Amino acid sequence: MFKKATKSNLKIRLALSGASGSGKTYSALSIASNLGNRIALIDTERGSASKYADLFNFDTCELTNHHPAKYIEAIRQAEEMGYDIIIIDSLTHAWFSELELAGGRFDGWAKVRPLERKLIDAMIGCKCHIIATMRSKTEWLIEENQKNGKSSYSPKKIGTSPIQASGIEFEFDVAGELDYTHILTISKSRCPAVTDKTFLNPGKELALEFKSWLATVEESPSQITEPVVITDTQDLRVKQIRTLLDYPVELIKDWLQSNGVERPSQLDSHKVDELVKTMCLAWASPLSAHPKYTADSYDKNVVRAVIEGYSEVVAVQNWMNAVSESNRKQKELKAV
Repeated sequence: MFKKATKSNLKIRLALSGASGSGKTYSALSIASNLGNRIALIDTERGSASKYADLFNFDTCELTNHHPAKYIEAIRQAEEMGYDIIIIDSLTHAWFSELELAGGRFDGWAKVRPLERKLIDAMIGCKCHIIATMRSKTEWLIEENQKNGKSSYSPKKIGTSPIQASGIEFEFDVAGELDYTHILTISKSRCPAVTDKTFLNPGKELALEFKSWLATVEESPSQITEPVVITDTQDLRVKQIRTLLDYPVELIKDWLQSNGVERPSQLDSHKVDELVKTMCLAWASPLSAHPKYTADSYDKNVVRAVIEGYSEVVAVQNWMNAVSESNRKQKELKAV
């Protein structure tokens, strides 16, 4: 039966990404300390969180085995023990474990994706607040400095995208990136009060915004409310790729119907992988006389890039450019 949607008993799901030294662990503890009382920290960073034991009150569980099942076990144990908040520091080690389990093979992900999904479900379904930290790839920029009318240049280290499965941020209520000046930039948020905002040394201010949002009194039933559209990660994923390829919607509907579902979110993740690959190869078919070569190039340039943590949309775009360029060169050779 349908009933009015409320925010009763909802818990925050926060993802903090950043390069080493950006303050992920400290920020997670600072936010958590202002969000609730009992804090459980799942530590995969060899006890590094314990350096803050004199500043924050929390309990730790050190994981030396980073298999997703071990994360799930620790989350459930913390939940059963009545903790208010669980900090996962860091979620990136689970991704490293998944990469190892997959063995760098496309077919290896058929076994790994369900494990990944179970871990995500454990975080989403947990009765505690969840704060997960994720490492970011590190890159260097040359920064220009002006002093006394003279210019000088110095290297600056920055964190880019999280070292994690593409699209993981869509599983969280709020996601943000920390830089080396300890400024958190919110990149994705279901909490309107923090959307697109920045927080220096995030802690009490951000936690209070979350508490206020979760405690908002629902509108009375007599008021007219706008329908809330909830987009599942896999639905959004297929929509993004379909738009990029300009792939016919009707063909996607036919494919889904042949698999007995109405939406990509009703499929397991490796079937969605299959749908995405089907769309991509259909797009490339008129441009290539060698289907096997095209399929191999997709596995090499798209699947491999996603496994390494790059955005799937960017990987597909780069692959499309490569296929188009190859087709152009073939036409030039034939014209000679």
